[in-house]
Amino acid sequence: MNTANLALEQTPPLSVPLRFFLTAPLFGLLASILLLYDGALIFNSRWHPDTLALTHLVTLGFITMVMFGALLQLLPVLAGSSIPHPIGFSSVLHILLSLGTLSLVAGFITGSALLMQSAVILLGLAFSGFIGIVAYCLFIVKARTPIITAMRLALGALAITAVLGIGLGMLFGFGVALPSPTVLTDLHLTWGLIGWVGLLVIGIAYQVVPMFQITPQFPPSLTRWLIPLIFIGLLIWSPVYVLARLNKLPEIVQLSLVGFIGLGLSGFAVTTFYLQAHRLRKLPDVTLNYWRVGMVGLLLSIGLWLVGTLWTDLATEPFFPVLLGILFMGGFVLCVIQGMLYKIIPFIIWLHLQNQQLNVLKTIQMLKTPNMKQIIEDKLARRQFWVYIIALGFTIGTFWLPSLIYAAGVVAGCSFLLLGYNFYQALWLYRSVSMQIVAHQAQIEH
Repeated sequence: MNTANLALEQTPPLSVPLRFFLTAPLFGLLASILLLYDGALIFNSRWHPDTLALTHLVTLGFITMVMFGALLQLLPVLAGSSIPHPIGFSSVLHILLSLGTLSLVAGFITGSALLMQSAVILLGLAFSGFIGIVAYCLFIVKARTPIITAMRLALGALAITAVLGIGLGMLFGFGVALPSPTVLTDLHLTWGLIGWVGLLVIGIAYQVVPMFQITPQFPPSLTRWLIPLIFIGLLIWSPVYVLARLNKLPEIVQLSLVGFIGLGLSGFAVTTFYLQAHRLRKLPDVTLNYWRVGMVGLLLSIGLWLVGTLWTDLATEPFFPVLLGILFMGGFVLCVIQGMLYKIIPFIIWLHLQNQQLNVLKTIQMLKTPNMKQIIEDKLARRQFWVYIIALGFTIGTFWLPSLIYAAGVVAGCSFLLLGYNFYQALWLYRSVSMQIVAHQAQIEH
């Protein structure tokens, strides 16, 4: 594991990222419960209030929750720029994002304008605070590495996503009139999933895939140009999409831009497959399975997006955007995020235990601390992986056999419960070993 380019001495307190990582599975569990409550009706239309609630439980409650924690952890380590007052800032941010997401979801389900207004305020504060602080930290960084470029452009995409989202929230909560809200919703979703989440996942992959999976480095030409080109493609695509929806541009213009963006994302997926096939150490690793399924999900969702752009009649079918969202979020984003967390959480826990021994004991009488494989055992991660894959299969199968939705909800709930258990038991192990280090120090001093 190569950590030569990491400023490990600047790693933030463990509670900073871990509060976000430990909360995410709880929102995944809520999404599973909502699946069981609504049944197959939830997939009948992307515009159903409960479908919107489910989407935001996943995108805000799980995906963005993890991404916030990951950026707060990686920004000091990769960019050497520390977050000011990290514990206080992360605590406030975590509360705002959690309460804002719950308010938004409850507002969709109940139709309460008051809850939607609360969500607009809470999420507005969460995103403006996060974007402002992280933008400042990235602004003062002198280096221009591909990972820092990825963080900057992903943050810009998040700002666009947040502005569109807050605007749509003003429509639901305050009755503010917006032009073409369905078009704005599509822009909001695309910038959020491809711009914010997609670009950040690719940027983090530049570091974590070679580091944790012992692969060759990503090609310099790809790391230098891929993310900026996708971002520029999204910038050009946005007005083109609006004009195409207003029938003021031929569809071929939009199709060419979708193809351009899809080609870039496909290039990332194919390159990742290639690097994993040329691993320097062929040791079994369950997180590889998450990444491989994630890359397949990315390629399938790109293909479906292209088909929908080419045949607009298909894209107007109620099932199409829902299936596209499941393939991209469930088949790509959630898979890759879980694979990353199974590496990031054990690594930062191991790192903090090592630092505690060095800072507290200051002696050669060191305790034997667990390695990364012992912090979260492979068998636990592998069991949760297969449960998640079964849940994903049931969810996709719902489009052909609607009654599968209940099996999907139950199995997805089990998957998120197992994920949460694996993360919490890692925290319990950390606390146990940390207490042993403190007790060992007390024995030495006496």
